[in-house]
Amino acid sequence: MLKQGVFFIVLFVFTFIAQAQNTQDEKSKSKVFVDCSFCDQNYIRDEITFVDYVRDRKDADVHIIIIRNSNGSGGQTYECIFLGQKLFQEKKDTLAFEAQSDASDDEIRQLYVQYLKLGLIPYVYKSGVVKNIDISFESETEAEKENDKWNNWVFTLGGNAWINGEKTYNNINIYNDIHVRKVMPNWKTSFYVSNSYNEEEYSLEEYNYYYTSINRSFYGEHEFVYGLSPHWSIGSFLSANSSTYSNINLSYSVQPGLEYNIFDYEHATTKQIRIVYKIGPDFNSYNDTTIYNKTEEWLWPQSLGIATKSVQKWGSISGSISSSAYLHDLRKNRFDFYVNTSIRLVKGLEFNISGNYSMVHNQMYLPKGDVSQEELLLQQRQLETQYDFWASIGISYTFGSIYNNIINPRFGF
Repeated sequence: MLKQGVFFIVLFVFTFIAQAQNTQDEKSKSKVFVDCSFCDQNYIRDEITFVDYVRDRKDADVHIIIIRNSNGSGGQTYECIFLGQKLFQEKKDTLAFEAQSDASDDEIRQLYVQYLKLGLIPYVYKSGVVKNIDISFESETEAEKENDKWNNWVFTLGGNAWINGEKTYNNINIYNDIHVRKVMPNWKTSFYVSNSYNEEEYSLEEYNYYYTSINRSFYGEHEFVYGLSPHWSIGSFLSANSSTYSNINLSYSVQPGLEYNIFDYEHATTKQIRIVYKIGPDFNSYNDTTIYNKTEEWLWPQSLGIATKSVQKWGSISGSISSSAYLHDLRKNRFDFYVNTSIRLVKGLEFNISGNYSMVHNQMYLPKGDVSQEELLLQQRQLETQYDFWASIGISYTFGSIYNNIINPRFGF
């Protein structure tokens, strides 16, 4: 019994020492907060084990913000922004990489894990885990640069069809679009065409009621934008559309535009304040005579807008204010207000809000005549309004242990 007691005491002491050593090693790790809504957080924690992951940015030694933006090839450009805190307060780094349009989710997450490892080295080289980090380099084999037979042009074709029904109702919807674009460092251009067809049938035999509704729409646009300087850009915008819902037989417009960005465009992924002005002729041909007794007319609209975006440690915010009016009658106007924000108020508490409100006084296309009951209930015709809006608001609070290194994907949570 004495020998067994001594054995268990020795075993306990060694276990305690090992746990204390592991705890000390854990404490010596740098604390990291990964700010990325689209990333596979479990994969990051599984692949990068030489840091501790915390769930609040204020507890971190380094706050990592990952941003993605669409690029000219149809793929994504990612920016990993490393913001030092506490002992690294004055340190800030940015690493960027590109993912091709045909890259799989697994290939993309391997890329951002690779760049996260690279970016974290300056923040962990003084920690107790640096002795376990091994850095290797694979030399690249010389390969002839492949010629781009498409010369940076990117084409996207899309289409879908939807059908559903029951005894008293049938619906078919067909939609297709084409998008062609080319993006270069100082200019970009794009062509876009879409077409939709929607047919609904209602049949109530016991009431001898039959109704068929058909809505068609077409939209096409061409844009060309050229950068004049790190702050100024010009552009031309051509568009054409038709819509049975909006009483438009054919509408086309030509609008030159001018944009000024208060910040340098090279910082546009993290902060921007852009002022945009457009003006140009707009020709409208209507399916039915409008409430202004017009079957067709030339209009001269102008628009002015201010858009802003900022990505910071405390969260992100973007928004815009825009107005448009017709030169012949400034009372025919429209004002739009948009905001989208995510703010970390205090530790664990996050506030989210987004919304849009429009003041509408420019519905030149509204048809004359009364609205039928079917058109009203089934929303088959654009109606007069002075405003429209939508909004979303939410709040979340998280509390508990500041660490979240453990990965356990059982039952999907």
